[in-house]
This record gives sequence, C-alpha cells and structure tokens, in this order.
Amino acid sequence: MSTRAGQWIGGRLPSWPARDPYLLLLTFILPLGGVVLVASARVPVVLAGDSVFERVSVQQMVLAGVGVVLALGLSAVNYRRYVRIAPFGLAGALIALVGVLFVEDATSLFAARRWFRVGGLTLQPSEFAKVAMVVMLAALAQHYGGRIREIRVSILVMGGVVAVVVLPIVLEPDLGAAITIAFVGFAMIFAAGARLWHLLLGFASLVPVALISISQNAYQRERLFTFLSGDPDVARTGYQAAQAQIAMGSGGITGRGLGLGTQKFRLPIPDSDAVFAVLGEEFGFVGTGLVLVLFLALFVRGIQIAAATDDVFGRLLAIGIVTQLCFQAFVNMAVVTGLTPVTGITLPFISRGGSSLLASMILMGILMNVARQSDLGRSE
Repeated sequence: MSTRAGQWIGGRLPSWPARDPYLLLLTFILPLGGVVLVASARVPVVLAGDSVFERVSVQQMVLAGVGVVLALGLSAVNYRRYVRIAPFGLAGALIALVGVLFVEDATSLFAARRWFRVGGLTLQPSEFAKVAMVVMLAALAQHYGGRIREIRVSILVMGGVVAVVVLPIVLEPDLGAAITIAFVGFAMIFAAGARLWHLLLGFASLVPVALISISQNAYQRERLFTFLSGDPDVARTGYQAAQAQIAMGSGGITGRGLGLGTQKFRLPIPDSDAVFAVLGEEFGFVGTGLVLVLFLALFVRGIQIAAATDDVFGRLLAIGIVTQLCFQAFVNMAVVTGLTPVTGITLPFISRGGSSLLASMILMGILMNVARQSDLGRSE
C-alpha cells in the first residue's frame, strides 16, 4: 500500500476485530431487517400483478448490500481527512438541494419536489445534505474551539450552516425533514459548547419559517390541525395515521407473522414512511421493541465513542451521527404511533429508499472509523 493511501485510511485496512463489534452488528442487522420488511410490505403490489421478480424488493436488497460494503469501506478511511473536504461536501449538497427545486424533470410527490431521477432510481439530496451538515458542523467546532460560546460563531456561522441546509428543504416543501435536520444541527452546536440561550434564539428564528411553510401548504395545515384536534378525519388527512395505529394495535405481543399483516393493503406507503406499522402488525410488541432497543443501543454506543474520542472533530462527528440516525428513527416511530403529526420521515436503514439507506450507511461507516481510533478502539 502506498504511503499516501496508508495515510488516508489511517495506516492499514482494519481487520474484523479492529472494527467496533457493536456497530458492525448493527450495520448488518438493521439493513437486513429492512430488506425483509420491505419485501413483506410490497406483497400488495405483487398480488396486483406488478412482476414476478418484484423490482423494488430486489432494489432494496441490492442497495443494502452496497450500503454494507460502503460502510465497511468508509470504516477504513481516517475520519480526520473529512475536515479538508467538508466545505466541498456542503457546497455540493447545497447545489443539489437548490437544483431539485428548478430541474424540470425532478420527481415530485404530493406537490413536493424532493428527488432527482437517475436512470431507474431516484436521488433525494436532503438525505446526503444531512451527512454534509454533520461533517461541516464538526469541522467548524474544531476550527473555532472555545469561540463557540460567542454568538457570532454559534449562531451566525454554525447556525448559518444549519439555516442554508434547512431553508431549501422547507421550500421543497419537506417541513418534517427540515425540523429534524435543524434539531440535529442545534444539538451539535450545543454539544460543541454553545450557550443555551444562543440555541433558543436559533430555534426561535426558525419558528417564522415553519409558520410560513404551514400557511403556504394546505396538506401541512391539514395534518397539523388533524393532530391537534384529537379527532382524526380517517377518510382524508387522518387516514394514514389511523391505519398505522390499527396495524400497531392488531399486532399484539408477538404479531400476526411475517407476511400475514393486512393493514399494508390499506396504508398509503407501507414500505417507506409506515414500515414501522408493518413491523408492529407482523412482529408485534416484540418486534417493535427489538428495533427500538437496537436504536437505543446505537445511541448509547455513539455517546460512548464520543466520550472516548480525544479530538473535537471526532467527538462531534459521533454525537452528530447518532443524533441524526436515532432522532430520525424516533420521529418516524412517533408518527406511526400517533405521538406527532404525520410527516414523510423514513425509518433509517429499514424504510424503502436508496438515498436514505445509503446516507445512513455512510454515517455508520464514518462512526466505525471514529470508534476504531478512539480509546474504545484501542482498548478492545
């Protein structure tokens, strides 16, 4: 191996024992669970005569395999190298976020323009913008150090990065994703050492943006009012939430069994936003509880890695990655169980969607490298 390549990956390719065993296990289990659930959720399409060799399920399987290889490859790349390319990654993400609003053949759904079509696949820039934002904020935290406590750094610089990522996503419109990304961004800024009142000011500045988005998009208003009323309109705006909760309730303790759920015939997008409902019906409380435990384990391990990392960049990367993955998972589960208004937030690793899956696996690969070079990696 050349000297340059050795420096880039941190000296040598890590052996299997050198990779964090907990993260390695999650890297395989979560996408595998996604492949199984997506295939089950696509049963209504197969029965409708889509094709014998069902296209979407095969795509999910292939993407999961590619994602695992990508995560393992990135686990060998020295995470400190990302400091240099962070601005370019953010610039590329912003170009894609703005471009999707103007490209004529951008794919739209429910009047939202969020995807580029690339061959037979769709690319959602906001998913990769999450990765770029996490890396950029961690790089800025290392650059500014103790100056994070100054409002011009915490709000104008780092908060500005959050804002330029969030605003195009609001315009798509995708308010749920924008709120999730904003939460992760400000959580990272707080973890970097910013004052609490700076964060409150930052959140307050985004409230008018959210209100304007809700006022300009009828479906967002209807979803919000339906949730706040406590009396869902099951024939219209409350239909998805109602069907998801029926699925969760009918699963009981152990579920109906893989492939035997019936609510997926009624759920609008059972293999994406509502895949957790399919899990609840077919595997019951045991299945949903297991997935919840896996995400909690990911969060705890990420915090342990952050605490054992001796540089600011690595510590903030670990915090940002697990906050992004686990908070997004929490929001998806909260939507399905009726704790929050309906949003189009996917369940990381598990929901159908190549952009979401690959972005999640990129984050896992980076986290595995941080773990490898932390005190945990050196001691295990």
